[in-house]
Amino acid sequence: MSRQYNNLLYFAIASLLATLSALTLFLPFAAIFIMLASWLITVKRWSYPAVLLLSFLFAVFFYRVQIDQKTNVTGLNETQSTFSLTIQEVPKIDGDKWTVTAEDTATGEKLLLQYKLRTPSEKQHIFTQPFLGQTCTITGKLIKPAAAANEGMFDYKSYLTGKSIHWLLEVDRKGFSSCEKSNFHPLSFILMLREKGISWINTVFTEQTAPIAIALLFGDRDYMGGDIQSAYQKIGIVHLLAISGSHVILLIGMSYYGLLRIGVTRQRGITILLVFLPAYTILTGLSPSVIRAVSTAMLVLIQKRWQRTDYSSIDLLSIAFVIYLFLNPRIVYDIGFQLSFVVSLFLLLSTTILNQTEKKPWKMYVLTAYFCELSVLPFLLSYFHELPVLSLLANLIYIPFYSVLLPYCIIVFLLSMIFVNMTPLLLYPLDKLCLLSDWLALTAAKLPHVTMIFGKPDKLELLLYILLIPLFFYLYEAFPDKRKRIFLIPLSLLLFQYAGNIWSPYGEVAFINVGQGDSVLIHEPYNQGTYLIDTGGTVTFQQEEWAKRDNRYEVGEDTLVPYLKSKGISKIDKLILTHGDLDHVGGSLAVINNLLVKQILMAKTNLKLTNEELEICELAKKKNIPVLFVEAGNRWTSRDAGFQILAPIAAADYSSGENDGSLVISARLGGLTWLFPGDIEEIGEEMLLTKKTDLKADILKVAHHGSKTSTTDAFLHAVDPTVAIISAGKNNSYGHPNKGVLERLHAKNITVWRTDVNGTISFKYSQKKGTFFLQMP
Repeated sequence: MSRQYNNLLYFAIASLLATLSALTLFLPFAAIFIMLASWLITVKRWSYPAVLLLSFLFAVFFYRVQIDQKTNVTGLNETQSTFSLTIQEVPKIDGDKWTVTAEDTATGEKLLLQYKLRTPSEKQHIFTQPFLGQTCTITGKLIKPAAAANEGMFDYKSYLTGKSIHWLLEVDRKGFSSCEKSNFHPLSFILMLREKGISWINTVFTEQTAPIAIALLFGDRDYMGGDIQSAYQKIGIVHLLAISGSHVILLIGMSYYGLLRIGVTRQRGITILLVFLPAYTILTGLSPSVIRAVSTAMLVLIQKRWQRTDYSSIDLLSIAFVIYLFLNPRIVYDIGFQLSFVVSLFLLLSTTILNQTEKKPWKMYVLTAYFCELSVLPFLLSYFHELPVLSLLANLIYIPFYSVLLPYCIIVFLLSMIFVNMTPLLLYPLDKLCLLSDWLALTAAKLPHVTMIFGKPDKLELLLYILLIPLFFYLYEAFPDKRKRIFLIPLSLLLFQYAGNIWSPYGEVAFINVGQGDSVLIHEPYNQGTYLIDTGGTVTFQQEEWAKRDNRYEVGEDTLVPYLKSKGISKIDKLILTHGDLDHVGGSLAVINNLLVKQILMAKTNLKLTNEELEICELAKKKNIPVLFVEAGNRWTSRDAGFQILAPIAAADYSSGENDGSLVISARLGGLTWLFPGDIEEIGEEMLLTKKTDLKADILKVAHHGSKTSTTDAFLHAVDPTVAIISAGKNNSYGHPNKGVLERLHAKNITVWRTDVNGTISFKYSQKKGTFFLQMP
């Protein structure tokens, strides 16, 4: 094989195909590799020894991944309770939660430690302890991380497995019986410097500038408010808060210039940078984007230092990719790794196009931002299921601002250690600019339709994105006179996916796993109607200020909304709230704030609205969403579906409680009849039976999560279902579902599925025929 630029890219592709073939399906990716090798021989005229070398690399990576999979297993026993652990990082404290990663000295296995702080004094005490690098004897209970129980939900178990963590350790009240300092380790020393740097910024910078400075200098966004991060994500600029290649290039340039100014020779300056850069990746948190940028920069410096090689930028990026993937094959699933390398590759491939616009800087600027977004389009849709409408405009505004902000933060950070008293003066203009920046982002994020929801691409759609986006770049460069028409390619891809959501002939009824709560999605074929019955909710208790967490789990924001977005659902025709209990309405605010809700239905009873219902009504009023209070007799139809309200019954007394005043809904969907009785208990069931309401249904959503106060024999006899579905939280403290209820269901030969056991339970249908699917948690 003759020496040509960019040939190493094919070796990077081969390593990727080998990794994917070992991690997922062998035959498809092996077939793609064979096609690649054949194309290189016939079209690119590669020699057989070169292709043989490529095949050898494929085999090496395949074997490497096989070894990694065999060794990435736990050696710990669930019954073990006492451990000798070496703390590998600086612990994080969020409210009353303390977390840290540690290594078991006996097995070398990593554990994620979690400890609940009980008093402000304990929090202060544990905050001042120098845990980093210490080996402690710790007692606690091993717990398996939870897998994703819904589509579109973050898979915590897979995330931790990718980091070789198989257990969570819930540290008990005894906590840490003894800790002693471990042997000196350079990694611990660098991490200690990182912690001291973050602590210094928090001490001398203002409340407004410290979080941004920490994010830009040390790659840690945990100090930024969740509302700010969410706003930056909605308008498509959250990547600016991460350390990227431009950060690294700027830092190298400043450092190299500084070394030359103090009399260091060019060769020695490069050597110093080669020693410093690996430490810098640790200082900034070892994120994939930093590792990619630093490793590529180091290869450039090596080439410049010894001048014995002649590789293109794409070749150097490919070398960095191959080395990174070989050292950590599981990183291929990391979105930061994917976005970083894909954006870098496509920008390098687009160099010729961008150079043609160098006389028009504004055009080059716009094209660069557009190419970056287009190159990662399938990744953004696969992970986030939506696209920020303002992304291009926001990047054009914010990129220049952050290009100035980064060096300014570096300079102020360094000067603050020499001239502490001058720091407030230096930070004054920055403080005002950050206030303006945050205000602008928060305001823009509140605009209607700030994001477009497309859903998670299916296999065909994903394949089209992967094939046609590179084709767009090729055609854009090859046919400059037809570029306006070529822009139709990405537009057609998005329209194809969007049309698939709207005109899909398939409907679905999904009992969403929202933990201890209820939420049912009904999505009719051809987008004829989308209804959400209840939204689940996270039960919270009154907490003191010191114990409140910034990153608290909220079922609506963290589970329900991502699930709906993954389905491509942007509009809810009717948000049906059966009653006011938190586990049924708690996620409603997140749904209303993130999706277009056209109408809200609530039960018309003699009961007062709960605080949660009042809050929902207030938000609905601000957004001009009509709230209708309905009772037995109300109904609606759409295409082949029909819905009828069976309860609450007009003029009935529901002083027995909120549960018996639930909305009870009968529906005809997919050729089956369904009954959704909310949380009605025995009294509510008797009211329906007394009224001789037709309750017969094929599918019963069991009332009140399978509580012993519901689902009486008489009620079951009247409904006579073939399938019963129970929505309950795993290991919930209420004992739901009740053993007696399960026995009554099984005695009548009713098939029982439960969200705590089976995950989300969905019925997908077409032309009045359908199939049930279970997603095991």
